[in-house]
Amino acid sequence: MSKNKYLLVASLLLTATIYSCKKETQEVVAKEDGASKIININSNPINRVDLSNDGLILDFQATIENNGKVATAAAASAEFPYQLVFKGKINPQIGASNNALSALEVSAYGNYYAIAYQTPGAAYGGGVDVIQIQSGSPQLISSVSTPDADVTCINNGGGRLYLGMDLRTFESYDYPAPAVVGIVKTSGGSLADPQVVGLEGFSTKDVKYNAQNGKLYAASSANGGVSVISFAGQKASRTAFQSYGGARSITFSNNDVVATNGYSYTTLDANTAVQSAYKWWPIRSNEVNIGSVASLTNGNFIFGNNYNLIYVDKSNGTLLDEVDLGGWVNSISIVADKIYVSTGNSLVVAQIDNNKIKVLAKTHFASTFGGDFNVISSRVAGNYVFVACGNRGTYVFNLKKS
Repeated sequence: MSKNKYLLVASLLLTATIYSCKKETQEVVAKEDGASKIININSNPINRVDLSNDGLILDFQATIENNGKVATAAAASAEFPYQLVFKGKINPQIGASNNALSALEVSAYGNYYAIAYQTPGAAYGGGVDVIQIQSGSPQLISSVSTPDADVTCINNGGGRLYLGMDLRTFESYDYPAPAVVGIVKTSGGSLADPQVVGLEGFSTKDVKYNAQNGKLYAASSANGGVSVISFAGQKASRTAFQSYGGARSITFSNNDVVATNGYSYTTLDANTAVQSAYKWWPIRSNEVNIGSVASLTNGNFIFGNNYNLIYVDKSNGTLLDEVDLGGWVNSISIVADKIYVSTGNSLVVAQIDNNKIKVLAKTHFASTFGGDFNVISSRVAGNYVFVACGNRGTYVFNLKKS
């Protein structure tokens, strides 16, 4: 079934289920047959690492805020005295139709890094690359191809990779909808034992592993909701489901499991997925849904809405601060007290001071690398920064003091 056809059917159903309290507790076990057809593991992929321009340096520039809008100053940032040193890039996987896939997101585990890919537009097809930094340069270790499924999001934990996927051929495998989760066992850079667990809804929007209880949480939209996936040894099964219309992301705020959509957020029981009364966002996003929500160490939420970075009090939904970053907010990565925000062709660094967003620095990729440089997401892991840029691939930088 095509993406557009399923979305039309799902949209007709969605109006009746946006805030349904339907909860499913019937166990749905991962199907072993077919998983290796959906998820193809390649332990010896063709090298696609490009080390041209290795050592190129990008400085972080200071910023000026005026009436809630952030502009870049000419001087280097004194409040964030770091540089990005380019170490190379991983060119994207090539799809079944000889098309370059789109690098979407990076998940870090140990000293390995997994890159998720999908096919833009109506066609399906995706994959995952696993890389490692060896002698200061990225090396491609192993890969996964999913010819009939987009990989929409990626996470890891418990010795496994978790692939949020939209599966074109879901009916052939008796899954209820295109939204599924792929699970692959990891041993260093080696991948093995794929499983697939069916979800509800048209598209898988987020997957998050909770190391405290060993469970996986998946958000799916268009007649979907939040699924809890549990493990008996290595065997995965969906053990609970809570309908939640337009579900966009999962975040762990202190000890709470929180689901979000473009209008609201709600706390879920970690085992049964029973939801509490939801709270409205102070800024609703009807046409362009609020993106993935991140939790700070104080439990409050931060997320992007169009060009704005939004900071919200978790306890009551109050808007604490809002800053226009001058570029579409695509992703947020939090390390200690620093907030790294991908905006269009830039990376912005901010922190929270006295319950206000303070922008410290900004660097532009397009001015250095040229062309159409759209940062889909960035991930800061240790002293490395991974920047996924669609069909341009994934750029790897060393984050070091100036």
